[in-house]
Amino acid sequence: MNPNPDRPNLTYEFLGVKRVWRWTKERMQEAYEAGIVVQTKPGTVPQMKRYLDEQEGRPIDTVWTDIPPINSQAQERLGYPTQKPLALLDRIVQMSSNKGDIVLDAFCGCGTAIVSAQNLGRQWIGIDVSPTACRVMAKRLRDVTGLKEGQSAWLAGQGFIVEGLPWSETKLKALPPFEFENWAVIALGGIPNKTQVGDMGIDGRIFPAGTAPEKRGKDTGHLDFMDDWYPVQVKQTAKAGRPDIDSFEAMMTRNDRKKGFFVSFDYSSDAITEIGAFFRKSGRVIIPLTVREILDEQIAHKLA
Repeated sequence: MNPNPDRPNLTYEFLGVKRVWRWTKERMQEAYEAGIVVQTKPGTVPQMKRYLDEQEGRPIDTVWTDIPPINSQAQERLGYPTQKPLALLDRIVQMSSNKGDIVLDAFCGCGTAIVSAQNLGRQWIGIDVSPTACRVMAKRLRDVTGLKEGQSAWLAGQGFIVEGLPWSETKLKALPPFEFENWAVIALGGIPNKTQVGDMGIDGRIFPAGTAPEKRGKDTGHLDFMDDWYPVQVKQTAKAGRPDIDSFEAMMTRNDRKKGFFVSFDYSSDAITEIGAFFRKSGRVIIPLTVREILDEQIAHKLA
């Protein structure tokens, strides 16, 4: 029954379906020929076809719940404690700036905002008080955006530079211990521990390329679901001695690690001798690295 007796022309048959329509038959035919009205199957009621670029959309609320936080399985996870999802910063950057604008993040942390700015065609400046955060940010820019780090690349408009980092042994010795540990682990391409205590002799972990997940579950800890990893121990002392190496050996044995990395400013002769004896006795390898070698980037062959 037609609910509008004043419009009998709304009752008609269209594409084999007879019913009361909202539009006149002439308007329906025009919409059908324009591709606005479609029939998905013969005999079904035709429907209006809506195009996304023609919709006004729904305004975003002040509370955003559609972007999930970074979880332990997230591919973009870096292990940085306050890391935000890239999708969240993409939305903020797009809403608050235009292409070519300058985005300033005065507390850039692991660099999510500046990676977003780079991907979205903005210029950017990132600032952070932590040398560790700056190195995390620099590595992420190289890996994710393909930018080159260095003065010449920056001057050519194809790279970036990091200023003010402690690129000397004197400055590194003056860093707080936990900050120094983070610097060393990240410089080796590893992931530092989140906490300063209870690390069981492990300041960080290096995960080889191609590592496959084996252990899962909420009790596995920070990235422990990846079973193939190398421990990193860092000592902010002038010269690591045999007791330091003995402790590292015990940790490697306890965790069944075949290879580990030790970082210090220098090593005593007893420490180096013990490293050799440990390999002959157990087959486990300890790679001693000095801060000078890291600063001079002379560690690639030792990390292989």
